[in-house]
Amino acid sequence: MLLALGELAGATAAVKTTGRFGRLLPQTGALIALASMVAYGLQAGSRESDLTLLAMTVPVVLLGFGLGMVGGPLADMSLAKVPHEKAGSASGLFNTAMHPGIALGTALTALVLFSATGGSPDGWSTAMRSPVSWWVGGTLPVMWILILCLPKQANSQVD
Repeated sequence: MLLALGELAGATAAVKTTGRFGRLLPQTGALIALASMVAYGLQAGSRESDLTLLAMTVPVVLLGFGLGMVGGPLADMSLAKVPHEKAGSASGLFNTAMHPGIALGTALTALVLFSATGGSPDGWSTAMRSPVSWWVGGTLPVMWILILCLPKQANSQVD
């Protein structure tokens, strides 16, 4: 729930300011998410037995906020240079491509998680200190680089 609230706040902020900041906004979101993953990993590593929801609130909310800043303007920026007459098809293709991407990302993250914990619910702290945090954190710099492929502004529509 905390992640979702952070993501809602990040997406709302991003949608309202994308026109002014363009792709710099989702890149900043990726960096915020990366910083929160580092904070999450450090807290999980230093507080093995007394890791509480309250202690993890700030990193989890910031992770959601950063991911919301990436996801909020992503469709507008990805489709910015599509001609108006092809916008419907491009939007459908974009939305269709998002589903396998989300499914693949979730499956790979679950694979890393369950291989780290051996399927045991007792291994969450260990998993969050090592491969899972590194897996999720490692994808964020890749995301930052890929955002450079997007148009600088979301409103640079070709007519």
